[in-house]
Formats: sequence, C-alpha cells, structure tokens
Amino acid sequence: MSASVSPQEFEEFDAITGLIYSSAIGEFVIGLSPIEGAPPGPTVEPPEPINPDIARLYDNVQSVVPGVTLPLLEQELWNTVSEFCIRSTYFRRRVYWEMAPGVSSVQFDPYSIDFGVVWVLWQHGLTNYEVRPPAELYDFLPPNAGRSGEALLALRPRRFDNLRLGHLPELFTTWFETMLDGVKFRLYGMPTRPWSNVQLATYHGTRFRQGINRARDIAERLHSPQQSPFRGYPYFARGRRKN
Repeated sequence: MSASVSPQEFEEFDAITGLIYSSAIGEFVIGLSPIEGAPPGPTVEPPEPINPDIARLYDNVQSVVPGVTLPLLEQELWNTVSEFCIRSTYFRRRVYWEMAPGVSSVQFDPYSIDFGVVWVLWQHGLTNYEVRPPAELYDFLPPNAGRSGEALLALRPRRFDNLRLGHLPELFTTWFETMLDGVKFRLYGMPTRPWSNVQLATYHGTRFRQGINRARDIAERLHSPQQSPFRGYPYFARGRRKN
C-alpha cells in the first residue's frame, strides 16, 4: 500500500537527503557538501515481531524436527490453518442481507479486509436460490420486489500476516495442540526429507482430524452445551414409539 506524504513531510525528507545547507555560502546547495560526505544508506526496518503463541509453536516443532527452516514452518502452518478453517467451519458469523428490486444476487466474500468466506452454511429469505462459490447468493425468482434475510458464513483469514498480528488467538490457545499436530503431520509426511516418518505422520494426522471434528461439533452447537441445530434427528431415530 502506498502512503501519501504531506508537503511538510516531503520538505523534511528532501532537506535530509537532497538539499544540504552550507554555512560557508549561506544557502541550500543541491548535491553533496564536501563537509557532509556520502549520504547515509537506506534505513533498515527492524524485523516484524512474531506472535508469542506462534513462536511457541515454532519452538515445539523445531525441538523435534531438526533442520526445518522458518519459511517451511510458516508455509505448513498456513496450510494447517486453512484446512482447519475449511473443514471445521469454526469461525462463523451471522449476517443480514438485502436485495433491492432488480437485483438478483448478493456477494458475501470478502467478509472484511482480513477475512474471506469459505462457505455459506445457511440462509433465510429465499426459496429458490443457489450459492455460487464461494459466497454469492443468487435468487432464481424474478426480482420484482425487494428481499431481505440472513445468512450464516464460515470464515478463514485471507493472509498469513493476520496470524502474525494475532487476529485469531484461539488457534494458538484453545486449538494449540491441533495446530501443532497439523504442522507435524505435514512435515513428517514429506518424502525424502531427513525428518520423514510415515508412522509419525499417520499419528499426528489422526490427531489433527480429531481436533477438526471437535471444533466443528463446538461450532455447530453455537459454542454452547445445547444440541446442534444442524444435527437434528428425525422422530423415528429417537428410539421410542409414537403413542
């Protein structure tokens, strides 16, 4: 993203890098003053700090998978987070939508600058519709009047930097072991690496899938002890006869 610079800021920058005042002649001279010497080199910005919870995960992995590099760790963590969000639909948001007369669709993706929509899990307000991936709700009926309703969306982060900034802390607190198992599963499953291990890949892959299933069950129960509204059993499956 390019940042705009005010005239005052540009003046200060120009005075530092391009215009040097010479006390001998009492005016600004363009170029280098013999007294000042060469201009300073480019400013090196300090590295972006890593979220402490992510650093903890890196430490745990590197202690048992020697030789793995930080770029590879970041790549596999990003893959793990993406799969977790897609399969578990843990991060859900309810939204309200409107379609004006003459409009036949509403687009939910992106949800925000930081989060994209994975699925439209449920909608209310239309009777003859489809969801065009990933998140466009389309009404097949003639748009003669305005319509409104609500929808339930499953989200995931759009950039790895969102994790660095701690936008989804639950991933590395509540679901730390699941994220750790997901990264180890991917690393141990890589062929022809010094750390390749089929048995450990299977073990951590199983634990990772179990974590995803637990997260999905919690999300479907709306993060409460109530029965999931998406898993209602029909009457005949409740184990009793109708009087």
